[in-house]
Amino acid sequence: MKKIFNYLKDFIKKDFNVGFYLYTVCFLVLFIYLNYSYDLENKWVNGSGINSWKDYFYYFSFYSFAYYAIAIPKALVFKENYLKQSAFWIKSSVFLLLLSIDGAFYHHTDYIFGHQQLDYEQKLFLNKIVTNAYPSLVYFIPLLMIKYLYDRREKGLYGLAIEGFDYKIYLVFLLVMAPLIFWASFQPDFIETYPEFKPWRMREVFGLSAWQMSGMFEVLYLFDFITVELLFRGALIIGLSSVMGIHVILPMVVTYAFLHFGKPMAETIGSIFGGYILGVIALYSRSILGGWAIHMGVACLMEVMALLQYYVIKGH
Repeated sequence: MKKIFNYLKDFIKKDFNVGFYLYTVCFLVLFIYLNYSYDLENKWVNGSGINSWKDYFYYFSFYSFAYYAIAIPKALVFKENYLKQSAFWIKSSVFLLLLSIDGAFYHHTDYIFGHQQLDYEQKLFLNKIVTNAYPSLVYFIPLLMIKYLYDRREKGLYGLAIEGFDYKIYLVFLLVMAPLIFWASFQPDFIETYPEFKPWRMREVFGLSAWQMSGMFEVLYLFDFITVELLFRGALIIGLSSVMGIHVILPMVVTYAFLHFGKPMAETIGSIFGGYILGVIALYSRSILGGWAIHMGVACLMEVMALLQYYVIKGH
């Protein structure tokens, strides 16, 4: 924990500006209020209806607004010149485009549900599995290309490196989070959201038991968090730090909060603090494995707590 504390202390000393941090907080408060009061995300990104090609534009404008609303004024306030560098615009727009494709891509759903030889429950389960599997294809190949063009000297693929990873730090963090997640599991909107795969709502298909289906889903669901870390703490932090320096953190944090607008409000607020801490760790350690371990561990705890709520505490 001392290492993380030192990372944060050094970063805040270099980055903290009262006026700009206040601007960032006000920006987040305003849009969190708008989202949870007026369903901002659904009205913005789903304006054309699901599976429309226009959704890619809506998602890109949504995440770009969040990112550049912080990145551009930060460059102006701190008098940085990264706005004049093509690498900043190319890399940031590609990274945001990948995030937008991940959010808007539902064409596999059309294909699966249009398959006449499968019944509805089979289609539903298959769609859940594919939805968690395809982001790996969306992210890895384009990020490898960007790394080859701009960041060949960077070890690993934007933080996918063992060097700088110390599992003991993150184990302590998870132990601290466990009682907080247990408390959160008693909140009304928690059990409506988690677990992501609810065995009690699924009919057994393809000769698999409900728990085998749940196990397959959870493995892919938890693996999918490496793609989240690869984009937010990898590409948007490590990938852009060569251009933006320490100014990569706050734009990423705000975009990460926007990603959580479909989640319970408490989770969105938590993502701000978690994104900030994980971003600083990635910036200094040059590894995203710790962030993945925390993200995956917290998600796993939330899934387990939700199952305990349903089957043990509420006794279904």
